Amino acid sequence: MKDRGASLIIVAITITFLIGMAALAVDLGVMRSDIRSDRLVADAASTAGVAQINPFGSTNAVAACQTAWEYVLLNLEDEGAVITAPDCGATFGGECVPTSVRQETGTAGPYTVTITQPVLDGSALMAGQDSDAVIDGSPCQRLGVTVQRMRPHAFAKVIGIQSDATTVDSVARVATAPGEGEIVPLLLLEPQACEALFTSGQGRVTVTFNDATDTPGIIVVDSDASTCGPSVPFSIDNKSASQGWIRAIPVPGEDIPSAILSYALSAIPPADPTASYDASDLTRDVPPGDITDPNEPPLSWFRLFPKPTPSFERITRAPLDWRYNCKSSYPDYPLIASNPTGPGIPILPCPFTTSNHIDQHVANYGSGNPSTFQSWMGAGHPCSPNGVVISVSGNWHIDCPPQGPNNIGLSVNGGSITIDGNVVLDGGIDLLSNATMIVNPTNNVDRWVYVRNGIILKRAQSSLTLNRTFVYMATPNGAVDLRAGSGGMVWTAPSDSANPFDDLALWSESWKPHEIGGQAGNTLTGTFFTPMAEPFGLTGQGTQFQLQAQFITRRLEVKGDSIVKMTPDPDRTTPIPARAVVLIR
Repeated sequence: MKDRGASLIIVAITITFLIGMAALAVDLGVMRSDIRSDRLVADAASTAGVAQINPFGSTNAVAACQTAWEYVLLNLEDEGAVITAPDCGATFGGECVPTSVRQETGTAGPYTVTITQPVLDGSALMAGQDSDAVIDGSPCQRLGVTVQRMRPHAFAKVIGIQSDATTVDSVARVATAPGEGEIVPLLLLEPQACEALFTSGQGRVTVTFNDATDTPGIIVVDSDASTCGPSVPFSIDNKSASQGWIRAIPVPGEDIPSAILSYALSAIPPADPTASYDASDLTRDVPPGDITDPNEPPLSWFRLFPKPTPSFERITRAPLDWRYNCKSSYPDYPLIASNPTGPGIPILPCPFTTSNHIDQHVANYGSGNPSTFQSWMGAGHPCSPNGVVISVSGNWHIDCPPQGPNNIGLSVNGGSITIDGNVVLDGGIDLLSNATMIVNPTNNVDRWVYVRNGIILKRAQSSLTLNRTFVYMATPNGAVDLRAGSGGMVWTAPSDSANPFDDLALWSESWKPHEIGGQAGNTLTGTFFTPMAEPFGLTGQGTQFQLQAQFITRRLEVKGDSIVKMTPDPDRTTPIPARAVVLIR
């Protein structure tokens, strides 16, 4: 009997244990299901929230927090829960500091949700993994969402376990990637030095809005300003003596701000925020009578407007390389333009499947006698025409040998040359007094000009027309020197979307100075890409120099009496980094 009683006790204990384990297994299964569903909530909230952050660096973390919270509520399983929302405005206002964590917590029934921005490299949210700057971006580009759920057990209570909690974390980043994004008329690629964007004399540059497309003025400066010195103290500098300015104008009447974005303000070592811009330019006013556009708001009547804001990642030259010369790898962008093999800034590999069109163009036309092209000298045309009129059609190889310090091959003095076709030049072009040159006079197809050596020099009284024409300038001697004066200038980029050089007016990798002068009748559209130019100069003679062009260059100087006004044209430019959301943890 005693054995039988002991057996009953053992059986009872065993049954209780087995029931408890089964109950616990059921509750653990429910918790595993909670983790899966809560993971989806956290992922959706972090990716939706981080999309509100500007990858250029002027973060909108309040909107990011609010959006993340809204997505949490949208996806919660417990409807009707008592809700306490996070106070996003109190915590996430102001600029992001990449070393200072900001967090807000909200509750909804059994859920506790913590929103974190920035997410630091060593944060527990990064799952103990080393940060990779290429993949993970910078802390201010990240948003973390933690979802904790308390669940009372249904069955495990029989063994004394009343409830338990599950916690999931998700981190998303906003990345920069071309293809979609802001229209940036002015992008300066200089990685370290000062005077990346500067005015001299009475130079004035305004990047204004496009009211037809609600596109604001945006300027981006990649320099970290780490090599500035007493004589050259700022990367953005209005050095004009009295009436100069550098301005980006918002869309009037709309909540669409303009921006001047500076990587030097990121404070990411070795960036030097104090060398980004001259703070006195923010308060040195410009008399309203000097403002050339009556639509400009009074807030812009200063030497520098708006106040530059941080960009936490360099844009680099990648947007143009990826569009026109897509490759699996690129050489580093050199810290010193004249030393292309020296230390540099990495350029990310092209993530698309488009072709390396520039390299193919160089391989096809960089040397030799191109097939299907007529020889200029072979046809009896002079290399130094004087007062004559030459009009030809078809593709031409202007095989005049380069001469002199500018490696000029074709020197035109008076008269005119008109070519209705593509052109390969062995040497540069010098348009002397009263000379005229026209490429693509019919203007009904796209054309290109390949300059193998030397510069394109347009003197003050000459005129140049390049209709729907892409110009490639070979290194190391290529450059444009299109001087201001009474002669007119028209240069429009190809406009056929099937053309691999669509929207591209100029590609020159030379580190020599380039210059375009303002003059009556100027028309420039498309992208002018001179990533090594030291500097690219825009100059004038006191008249307003209207541009619907995009300049992506190493350094830009606006000088003389030049009044340069850039209006973004979304249809004729390369979009510069957009908000691309990536889930990283």
